[in-house]
Amino acid sequence: MAGNAKSPAISARSIVKSFGTLRVLDDLTVDIPSGVTYCLLGPNGSGKTTLIRAIVRLLKLDGGELTVLGTPVSKVDSIYSQIGYMTQHKALYPDLTLQENLEFYAGLYGIERRKRDERIAELLEMVALSAHRSRLAGTLSGGMYQRLSLACTLIHEPKLLLLDEPTVGVDPRLRQTFWKYFEHLAEEGKTVLITTHLMDEAEKCQIVGYMKAGRMAAQGSPEEILRLAGLRPSLKLWLAEPEKDAALLRAAGYDTAVEGGVVSVRLESHAQIKDVLSAVSPLDTRLAEPRLEDAFLRLSEAA
Repeated sequence: MAGNAKSPAISARSIVKSFGTLRVLDDLTVDIPSGVTYCLLGPNGSGKTTLIRAIVRLLKLDGGELTVLGTPVSKVDSIYSQIGYMTQHKALYPDLTLQENLEFYAGLYGIERRKRDERIAELLEMVALSAHRSRLAGTLSGGMYQRLSLACTLIHEPKLLLLDEPTVGVDPRLRQTFWKYFEHLAEEGKTVLITTHLMDEAEKCQIVGYMKAGRMAAQGSPEEILRLAGLRPSLKLWLAEPEKDAALLRAAGYDTAVEGGVVSVRLESHAQIKDVLSAVSPLDTRLAEPRLEDAFLRLSEAA
C-alpha cells in the first residue's frame, strides 16, 4: 500500500455517529497515513462528510476513539492551526474582496504581513485569480468561489488538508493545476484528504478509502481497490482461429472467453501479456484496463 512508516495523520477506532435513528458512522475503523493524497469515495449518505466534520469536531461522536495528528479529537482545537478545512458550504465573506478575505484568514493564524503578502500572491496565482483580487467575493461564479475558498484554506500552510469536493465547478485545466499542487504538498509530508465523485480524481490519489453505510468497505491504492472489487485487465486478441487458440490458452491455465470472434484473456498481472503473446500469434491486440468507476459500481452493489 502507498504511504510511509510515520504515525497516521488520522486514526479512528470503532467510531459511531447517529442522527436520530440513522447511524451514519457505524463502528468505523480506519488509519489515514501521513504524507499522502487520500481520497474518500462512497455513495451519497455513506458517511464521508460526517467523518470529516468529526475530525474537526464540528460534531461530537457517540462512541469510539479518534485521533488527529496524534491528538485526541476532544482536544483538536489545540491543533486547528495545523488543519485546513474546505467545506462544501460557503464560508467566505461576500462583502469583502478576494484580497480582504485572504488577509482575514491570514490574520486568524497570525501570519506576519510580509509573509502574508507573499503567500496571498502565490495562492492567487495558483488558483488563477490574481487579476480579480479587488473583486467582491459575493460576485464570483461558483467555480471562482471554489478557487478562492481553496486559497483561503491553504493560507496557513496546514499539515492536514480536509477538502470536501474541492474542484466542483472548476475547469479541467485548473483541476490539473490543483492536483499537481496537492501532490507537491504530499511530497512535503503533508496529508491531503479529499472527497470527490470524480473517478479520474480518485485515480490520482495514492490511497483510496471506499465507504459504504458508515463503514470502510475497502482501502488501498487505486490498483488494490480494483483487485478487491475483483476487476483485472483483459487482453483482447483478434486471431485467425479464435476457438482453437482460446482452447490452447485455456489449457495453459488462462481465464479465456470468446465473444464475436474476439478472444479475451483475463490477466492476473500485466506481466502475463508477454507469455500470452508468445503462445499465440494475434492479428491485432488491445489491452482493456478496468477503471475505478467500475470498482465503485461493483462495491456499491455488493452486499
